[in-house]
Amino acid sequence: MLYFSEPGEHNTDAVLDLVFETAVKEGIRHVVLPSTRGKVATKALEMVPEDIDLVIVTHSVGFRKSGVDEFDPEVRKLYENTRHKILTTTHLFRGLEGYFYKKFGGVYPPQFFAAALRLFGEGTKVAVEIALMAADAGLIPIDQWVISAGGTGKGLDTAYILKACNTRDLSEFRFGRLLAIPSEFYSRRS
Repeated sequence: MLYFSEPGEHNTDAVLDLVFETAVKEGIRHVVLPSTRGKVATKALEMVPEDIDLVIVTHSVGFRKSGVDEFDPEVRKLYENTRHKILTTTHLFRGLEGYFYKKFGGVYPPQFFAAALRLFGEGTKVAVEIALMAADAGLIPIDQWVISAGGTGKGLDTAYILKACNTRDLSEFRFGRLLAIPSEFYSRRS
């Protein structure tokens, strides 16, 4: 397991190395990664072992600005004609509830869930969210262990082995093993 003294994108290469090494060692075939603009997606495509299938989850179109897709179209082209997938869809914790929160204030059940996951770090929230999104899209199996990673701001700093589920069956979700995470406890000891 990797502990990082601080979160952020400078941990991305170490997380990708660990994710792919663990996937090969444990016989895990599916890896889910976030990539807003395409930087993580590009690195992952260069590093992915032969027997691993990637699912890259991007921001939805209009995430930051209406009608705008932040993901680099050239990176999207790199994934064409490969076994790997790119998922661009509404984020689990940012759909209609996000609109109502922004418009009327208040907190809605998905925000409670997201806030609870953030207790373990932003990367944990992202890793869980994108795994559920990929499962709902039918891009990863719900009966097998997968690896899902997330990050704080940009890049990657967190990774888990987990068993995703469809969101309608949330009680079926399972954490398997923590692979990497930022830790304030660790940083005080360094």
